[in-house]
Amino acid sequence: MSKPIEQIASLAIGTVESVSPSEIRILLEPNAPQATALNTGVPIGFPRINGYVLIPNETGAVVGLVVWLGIERTQFPKRTGLKDFGLVDLPFPMRKISLAPLGTLIASKGLASGQTSYRLERGVSAFPSVGDVAQLPTGAQLRSIVEASKDEDRRVKIGTSPLAANADVTVDPDKMFGRHLAVLGNTGSGKSCSVAGLIRWSLENAAKERARLLAKATEESQEINAVESKCDSAKKHKGPPPARFIILDPNGEYSSAFADYSGVRRFTIPPATGGAEDFCLPAWMFNSHEWCAFTQAKSGVQRPVLMRALRESRTVSQVAGNNRVGLLNALLKSYYRSVVSDRNKGATAYIDKPGKNDFGQKLHAIARSLIQYAEEADLAQFKDILSNNRHSA
Repeated sequence: MSKPIEQIASLAIGTVESVSPSEIRILLEPNAPQATALNTGVPIGFPRINGYVLIPNETGAVVGLVVWLGIERTQFPKRTGLKDFGLVDLPFPMRKISLAPLGTLIASKGLASGQTSYRLERGVSAFPSVGDVAQLPTGAQLRSIVEASKDEDRRVKIGTSPLAANADVTVDPDKMFGRHLAVLGNTGSGKSCSVAGLIRWSLENAAKERARLLAKATEESQEINAVESKCDSAKKHKGPPPARFIILDPNGEYSSAFADYSGVRRFTIPPATGGAEDFCLPAWMFNSHEWCAFTQAKSGVQRPVLMRALRESRTVSQVAGNNRVGLLNALLKSYYRSVVSDRNKGATAYIDKPGKNDFGQKLHAIARSLIQYAEEADLAQFKDILSNNRHSA
């Protein structure tokens, strides 16, 4: 028996029992590793959740991620050529695992070195069949599954995989931040630290790459007597990376994550403190439906009040900044609508709760606010009119 065949046979751990597009179930052999596998060249834990299993086929090998493992009671496997007479077959605990197919591992041999290399391709073009052999991946295959196959995907290292021979886990920031991304985990598992780390590591590697390109462009420009195009290339790589990140932090978990970075702007909603700027969102950025969805205003009372406030704010914004009379007019309209609303409610607005005194206090409060505005706006004629009407009332 040749050495490659012997190696494949030593890595076999079971056979395919059932196949579906989302799940592949493997029936493990009785002599398959039960805690640690030593036949891959390096000790690895098997079986383990989130471990990897290969199922060779005509295109390479289907890569499966272990998502379930358990024991089912079945008859002991029959041994070829042997038959025990007078013995009763008792239920035997057969181990089984379930795999989620991840992709296809393609092998290629280098023309110069003659060594075999692997790369992982997304998708499964040829699913295995029942009875196919499942085997453990070698150390080189594990690294090929986890590590990126292209140089552009190795720009930022975000960690290592202990279940894949401590292979480096790297990403390409352009691809990662250019599409939807979800970081999931239990409370306290490190989601916020991972997100902050992804941003920091991306910025750090971008700064190093820009420094390298700047040094290279400067060196080339000196070699060719500072050709203008090379000088422009050197200027392009100066300064910080042209990156923009917006983090919505309702729990304050990122308040100090980027404190050592210059150019970071922090906003908080009053009355929060901590040296950050007050967050101000212009009303014109959202339409009425977006404001209702953002504030989750209920249709009974909250939504009409919100709509009225938005209309009043837009009316005031349309008045020139130095037109104090126009601003006073908008304020009077707001108070007028409030009083008319109480009048339309009928007697309930004047008797019982809130009662006469409360309604009278409301009118006096409106008068005081108008007089105060007239004083601040230096509108003496309106101040006199309001004061006389207040005393006569």
